[in-house]
Amino acid sequence: MIDDGVYEERRTPTGFLIKVRLSKMTYVVFTASGPEVPKGARNNSIVVPVPKVGFFGSEFRVSHFRLGDLSFVNARAGKMIIPYQHGSTNEIKSIFLGTGSASDALPVLIYHYPKKEDLMKAWESGEQVQILVVDEEIPRNEMVTLKIRYPQINILVIKRKISSGELGPTSQKSLTGDSDKKDVIDHNKVRAADLSRGENLNSFSENPVFAARIHLRNLELDKVKQLLLDYTLTPQDVGFILTFLGVMIKNENKKEELTRVRSKLEGLQEVFRLSLQIIGMELETFESELDKGLPKETAYMIYALLEKEQDSCTDIEKEIVLWEWKLRCKQMM
Repeated sequence: MIDDGVYEERRTPTGFLIKVRLSKMTYVVFTASGPEVPKGARNNSIVVPVPKVGFFGSEFRVSHFRLGDLSFVNARAGKMIIPYQHGSTNEIKSIFLGTGSASDALPVLIYHYPKKEDLMKAWESGEQVQILVVDEEIPRNEMVTLKIRYPQINILVIKRKISSGELGPTSQKSLTGDSDKKDVIDHNKVRAADLSRGENLNSFSENPVFAARIHLRNLELDKVKQLLLDYTLTPQDVGFILTFLGVMIKNENKKEELTRVRSKLEGLQEVFRLSLQIIGMELETFESELDKGLPKETAYMIYALLEKEQDSCTDIEKEIVLWEWKLRCKQMM
């Protein structure tokens, strides 16, 4: 039993503070001016239940989440972004769920039920999700059975061909043929445009943070570093990746594989820490780092990032600053 006064707090890259009450799995988003009232909140309440999202089917892969435990995902334009993989490929898709919040990160609970028996057992034990993501290949009669047995669930049917350009005008099917029924997520709530096209991990430009999580999970550290050069990362993106690196370096569970690569993780953390200063054009802070000097390997990577930033720069004053920083880095290489 979790004490009623126990909270988990998370500060997002853009400055929102999220406080999750673990005993009730509810959260409040705090802005600089106080608690946020999400758009459309019932009775203008600041308290929001942490959404529970389940993936039903053996071909879904969501192992990048701690299943059943509190996780935080990116949010944009009032929608939380829940990435997942499906099938035998590395294609990545994302479900966008409306929240009414302006925060750039939000909490969620993710579950996976490979078989119907897993879902039934979980439901009977009190693990009841509000949204169930299913594959269109699941037989219609089985989905109808699920809907009758669990009428509270919103069922979202994902089309297998969503990444092939063959998607129709809606991204799901109503079990009754009536897309306006509230017990099914219809096209007014989740549109085809809300499901990102699946791409290879190395070319999935819409969600480099998710790609970083996959690469870190596989300890493909060079691929994580390459993200800085392959994508136009925002300070928010870099902030999330730094959070992942911090957790891995801390290694609370004392995993041997993380202990072995600790020094490499710390080097990667340093590169992303410096990149955050460059992307945010923190002039005094970054120049202070240059004054202290950079290790040769770090200097090589930072030089490459500065060159990339300079190539895409349209501001002459910023370009001059980047050129000067490149020169100083080159002297350390």
